[in-house]
Amino acid sequence: MKYDLKKQATLLFGQETLPLTQNEWQMLAGLLEKSQYQHVIAGDANEDHSVWVSRYFNDVDEPVALNELSADIEAIVMSDKMRAFYKQFIGTDKICLRRCQANRLYKGDYIGVHKDQDSSPDYIATIVFHFSNDYVGGYFISSEITPDGSHVQKRYKPYAQMALVNNCSISHRVTAVESGERLTLACFLSASFSANMTSPSEFAISSDDVFDS
Repeated sequence: MKYDLKKQATLLFGQETLPLTQNEWQMLAGLLEKSQYQHVIAGDANEDHSVWVSRYFNDVDEPVALNELSADIEAIVMSDKMRAFYKQFIGTDKICLRRCQANRLYKGDYIGVHKDQDSSPDYIATIVFHFSNDYVGGYFISSEITPDGSHVQKRYKPYAQMALVNNCSISHRVTAVESGERLTLACFLSASFSANMTSPSEFAISSDDVFDS
């Protein structure tokens, strides 16, 4: 099956369509629990946030692994079967994991309105793996264009062990979490392995700095 992200900007996939096994989900969850998180209050496109972030890959200059957990994350999310899955909406299995990060949102945390391509125009699609159900709020809001050219906002709240795929040219945000914890792993995918064509800003980190899960 093939998907056209220009016609359908946001896609949802459940356990029955994702190639990940239960063991792989558990391995990813364990890696996210081992990770160190920083409280980000502004993104690299100068958008407002309040989100706890742990980064495994980034492409401020060019795609690069950032820590000792990066290879373990990559082995799961960029396996041959996952590349074949991504090909359905990227169009090729020659795919670069340009950026990858875990995002934790607690009460009052949110992700501000932004387009992923403001950080890098090479991003095609972001796949966001979801790991939690026990939270209120935290809706993914996507601004999409209908076939008649009008703009609509669509609201999504995937369950644990589901994945949301978003067109990186589309504005989106995550509403504030009202209670509980929203935990996701976001993988920014591209067919380009070249250096970043933009000069993204530095992430702004709050004074309550860092925590280990």
